[in-house]
Amino acid sequence: GTVISHHKNGQQLLRVVLSLYTVNQIADNLLFIAGGVGLAPLRSVINYVLDNRDNYGKVDILYGSRSADDLVQLKEIQEVWMNTPGVNVYLTIDRPQEGWTGNVGFVPAYLKELNFAAEANKVALVCGPPIMIKFVLAGLKEMGFKDEQVYTPLELRMKCGVGKCGRCNIGSKYVCKDGPVFRFDEIDELPNEY
Repeated sequence: GTVISHHKNGQQLLRVVLSLYTVNQIADNLLFIAGGVGLAPLRSVINYVLDNRDNYGKVDILYGSRSADDLVQLKEIQEVWMNTPGVNVYLTIDRPQEGWTGNVGFVPAYLKELNFAAEANKVALVCGPPIMIKFVLAGLKEMGFKDEQVYTPLELRMKCGVGKCGRCNIGSKYVCKDGPVFRFDEIDELPNEY
């Protein structure tokens, strides 16, 4: 499930718990960036934010997939998310497709084109294939996002899930015990696959 609690000093405390997806950060404005099935862990967070719209500032959602047919929950995105005030949804597919009138291109390239402002009170939550995450993180840095404003999951590295096998070790962190979601400034270096 999802748990988001609020801190009433003019800011909201965002605490997201999605099975293996945990984020803690004070933020009014949210930028969700997902690729392919990477939307699944973010979807319930997005829906919670939309259900509690008055507690959040601007919400931007950038989501891409290989094709229009691969976009997860497209009907919900078009009928609910795109019709919610204060929410901007940007969709993209990798290659041109008959009947598709939206953006064509990879998520990292579209991110650079959209050039989101790196406001002090904005947090980016990124989930998708490792190669997408790698280039999205670089793009966010170019836009001025600080490492502490960017969260991403690294659960691909997990094997035993209890910190015994060492496979998920990244510097001083174990993904299974210390994550699997990390602020970019919390990890010493990204694994090679990112």
